[in-house]
Amino acid sequence: MSPADWRALLEAYLDGRLSAEAFMRRFVDGWRATGGAVPRAIAAMQVHVEAFEAQVNEEREEGAVNDDELRQAAQRALANLDEEPPVAPHTFDRTRAREDMRRFQVQLHGCAGIGCVIALIWVALCLLQINFVIEWIHANLIENVWLSAVIGFFLAFVPIIGNILAFLGSTQEGWPAWIAAIVFFAAPAVTLLSGWSRYRQFGPPRG
Repeated sequence: MSPADWRALLEAYLDGRLSAEAFMRRFVDGWRATGGAVPRAIAAMQVHVEAFEAQVNEEREEGAVNDDELRQAAQRALANLDEEPPVAPHTFDRTRAREDMRRFQVQLHGCAGIGCVIALIWVALCLLQINFVIEWIHANLIENVWLSAVIGFFLAFVPIIGNILAFLGSTQEGWPAWIAAIVFFAAPAVTLLSGWSRYRQFGPPRG
């Protein structure tokens, strides 16, 4: 029952269009139909209806129970019901839902795009580092190409050592020292910090 239905029931009883017993039965039926999810004014009156119902069941005669207390409770409930603010229905706003979904998709795609860029930069740095580490080892330590390639491949992934050897190898090939420092020291640090911050914000990737 809606607040309007409860109001109509109270008014019918107070106007004399319903007897106290008929009002009681309809009140109980409405209470059960709503599962107790009623306005506060109706909930406050429920105890009075229960007390009146108990008296009616005890007397077992229509009109034998004085309903003055029930009527006063109905008057208070009607007054309080009129003072309660109307409850706005929770309707599904399709337009807003579509807008929220579109915004979520844009954010998701943006995050995925940034992640792909970071991953590509990281792969490029790894390839450059492997190449220059192998070049430096071959030029300064080991003449055998295959052996220098194997050793250089593994050394390129050793933190700090791989970066230093790649820096030396790139400057040996003619790179300016400042560019080599940015590529093999600053860029890896930035990508690592960016990846860590994204991991803390969004968590591990989910399949």
